[in-house]
Amino acid sequence: MHKSAARYLIFFQYAGTKYSGVMKTAAEQAVEGVENHLEIAVRKLKPVNEVSVFISSRTDTGVHALCNSAHVDIQRRGDKPPLLEQDLVDALNFHLKAEPIRITRAYRVHSDFHARYRAVSRTYVYRFAAGLRHHTEMPVTEKDLCWALRDTRLNIDAMQEAAALLLGTHDFSTFRALSSETPFKNPVKTLEKAQLDPGVSFSQRHFHRMCAP
Repeated sequence: MHKSAARYLIFFQYAGTKYSGVMKTAAEQAVEGVENHLEIAVRKLKPVNEVSVFISSRTDTGVHALCNSAHVDIQRRGDKPPLLEQDLVDALNFHLKAEPIRITRAYRVHSDFHARYRAVSRTYVYRFAAGLRHHTEMPVTEKDLCWALRDTRLNIDAMQEAAALLLGTHDFSTFRALSSETPFKNPVKTLEKAQLDPGVSFSQRHFHRMCAP
């Protein structure tokens, strides 16, 4: 007789350049999502239950995540006890070693926990490289990590003023696509913080000592 499945909350990060996004894609699609690889890694642990990973926050094609989360149920064979949290982290990372995906933490949670519906907030960071004359001026260490704006000077004050208009609670119904899940999704969202911070240029950060007399 099998014991009931254990539910785990996992935190993970990934470089999204090669993926269609975080969500699972159909088998016939050439480019896979991060979720495809997470489920493959869990299946390699040979659970007796069907494997489904439930992601808390969606990201699109090419978007990276410093920290995303998901929950998954794992039911082991026979009398094997539930996996210890660190053992689960280590095992999943072993099976993900060929992918730019890493599990950072795992916690055993109650069977009614849901990673998506229990999430209380989400934070997104958008990086722009401004002032480039050509895309070849982008440092290789910044490749796929920011959006290059050629011959563009950003008006930070105007951007801050516009961002302030987004603060507060708004109904985004007109921006969402219709799908089978539409009636179950709440289009009302609250934006608590929108901030623009000019960064230090790559040359100043990495080469100022090399240029010193």
